[in-house]
Amino acid sequence: MEDNGVRFACNGCGICCKGRLVPLTLNETRQWLQRGHEVAVILEAFDESTWPSEPGQYAHSAQRGVDVASGDAWVRAVAVLAGNALQQCPNLGEDGRCGIYEERPLVCRIYPMEINPFIALNPENKICPPEVWEQGEVFFTDRIVDPVLDDQVERSRQADRDDAQAKIAVCEAMGISVAAWKDNAMAVYLPDRASLLEAIHHYDAGMRVSTSHEWKIRVDDPELRQQLQAAGLALDERPQVDYIFHRL
Repeated sequence: MEDNGVRFACNGCGICCKGRLVPLTLNETRQWLQRGHEVAVILEAFDESTWPSEPGQYAHSAQRGVDVASGDAWVRAVAVLAGNALQQCPNLGEDGRCGIYEERPLVCRIYPMEINPFIALNPENKICPPEVWEQGEVFFTDRIVDPVLDDQVERSRQADRDDAQAKIAVCEAMGISVAAWKDNAMAVYLPDRASLLEAIHHYDAGMRVSTSHEWKIRVDDPELRQQLQAAGLALDERPQVDYIFHRL
């Protein structure tokens, strides 16, 4: 009988702690900033009219977003707050161990499990060395086997939903309101650490900052650009921008 179980035994190589942005919950973002570390803001937008996948996937993504006005239309905007570990995680010690292990973010506790229920766990898509998949306990078959891991995944998904409005409000308070189109590109901002922390503190204190910033979409693909313009969306036409436009 074929064994379809996925095994995993971390060898502490630390490769997953380098060269990436670490998605954080809103509370984890506060803690990350308070430790003196930098956080990136990733903005994407989408609507159902251009969604290529089945309804369940749209519903999952829509729960992570907030309706915002763009031109003559409404779109769902999703803000991802991510710890900057593009060189390496600032919490990684010289000994290659996590310096905040007991307080590490949920996404680190969950790794290598996928958060998105529509993305299959595939060891070939992970950066871990091959040997870590050849030993350890089975943690995934057709479902998550470990109840602790299952709970952490659900907590992470729920945090995405619970934090959606707050993260968009924080972005608006900082004047960050240009998103890329989902699955086409990402708009990545690298805001000042103190300013981002202050915006979060203001939100926590109930100080809602009204903003006149209109939400706009940045897209370079001519066909998609024409489609979004026809739908009445406002596009970002500036020659110089305050974000990184990363095409997918």
